[in-house]
Amino acid sequence: MEPSSKETQVKTDEIWHLSQWLGISTWRNLLELPKTVRTHNPEILNLERSLRFTFVLPNPDSADRLTQVFVSEKTDFMSLCQFLPFLFEKHRLFICADSLIQQRILALSQDDIFKDDSQVTKTLSFLLEKAAQDNASDIHVESLAGTKQVRMRINGKLKQISLPDAIDDRLFTKIKLHSRMNIAQKRAPQDGHFPFISIHGKKYDLRVSTVPGINGEKIVLRLLPATSVQFSMTEMGFSDYHISVIRQCLHVKTGMILITGPTGSGKTTSLYAILKELQSESLNILTIEDPVEYRLNGITQVEVNNLAGISFSSALRSFLRQDPDVLLVGEIRDTETAQIAARAAQTGHLVLSTLHCNNVFEAIHRLKNLGVKGDDIATSLKLLVSQRLVPRTCTCGNNPDCQTCGGKGISGRIPILETLPISAVIKKKLSYEDSISDIEKVSFAEGFVPMREFGQKLVMKRMISASELDSILPDD
Repeated sequence: MEPSSKETQVKTDEIWHLSQWLGISTWRNLLELPKTVRTHNPEILNLERSLRFTFVLPNPDSADRLTQVFVSEKTDFMSLCQFLPFLFEKHRLFICADSLIQQRILALSQDDIFKDDSQVTKTLSFLLEKAAQDNASDIHVESLAGTKQVRMRINGKLKQISLPDAIDDRLFTKIKLHSRMNIAQKRAPQDGHFPFISIHGKKYDLRVSTVPGINGEKIVLRLLPATSVQFSMTEMGFSDYHISVIRQCLHVKTGMILITGPTGSGKTTSLYAILKELQSESLNILTIEDPVEYRLNGITQVEVNNLAGISFSSALRSFLRQDPDVLLVGEIRDTETAQIAARAAQTGHLVLSTLHCNNVFEAIHRLKNLGVKGDDIATSLKLLVSQRLVPRTCTCGNNPDCQTCGGKGISGRIPILETLPISAVIKKKLSYEDSISDIEKVSFAEGFVPMREFGQKLVMKRMISASELDSILPDD
């Protein structure tokens, strides 16, 4: 039986506490263990399987006569300590991911899928390094009729990638092992994650998802930076006008600010940029996210874990007993979360969150559908923001030698926003549950600028192209 997450954490803590006086080092390579030229006999392999460890014998020609022994949080450490003096004359302990140990044991067992494990590792390393270099947000590894392909999402668009070697099911198995998935399960979706550090030292937490298709599995890896977030609203490309509106609403730290838009529109990133404005020693800031996409120093971040009973709503209830000033909810998905967030905003807390909808007015309709009453929307809501990400035109003028865009003419993406502060008139209409069309009329009378109109201003400034604007925000 697999240990529970709590048991695993206890074992991890025990190993790390023992590590200093036992001389356990951390194995820095996250993708593979050292090469070994000698296979292990069946008795030793059975011991490795049962105790969940592995080792690499020293090269006879090497001056270093130490055997490298690899353990993880799942190793039967006490039993292993009894065997070590009899197994190896001299050894050095390393702690690493359990998935690496299991891959080594499978390879030593001469499993067919691991005969060319080093080549598969090189292919995976190539993909991850290229994604990091090109600032890709996702890697798609797909099974097509009779072949496989890899695409990466760069600047919001998928692009097929040419590989130095052909790929097959072994790459899928390799990724699933790193992600601690069941490699034998190919007919049901699975989720996992594993860390990665690029050759330039940039750290990522890779979120991995598989689905079964008619031609075989598809795997998507999302690259989430594991370093602390450093960007601001200005660095993200927010206009001075929109920054002014948002900062004015942040001045009084109560009420609810919602960022809306479809999947992939940059809602979470904008939420973090806004949160950076609030970071202060004097504020208690807590977040509940699924998953935690960026690390923020000085802020308590909690990740949704349904197996442990941690949901958006349950975490929010706990947060309210933690003397909070600011609460960030990764996404409002259900009635309970929406109602708790609204109540928190009504009782002196600043609540930041996201909603999946197309514009600020649909957000009001969405809140009503989630069971939040008009009075509660009126008294809790402070600001609605809706956004899209549009490819930014490079200033090089399509220069093929441009170091910024590589001759592609596109240099990252820029957010196009619309903001709706909840004025006294709009608040009254929300409380009376007036129609959305009436609220729209008042908003335009108060100077509301829709995304499409703001995007056209960026086209005039040659910051984005008209074709890109039309593809993301068609003219209704």
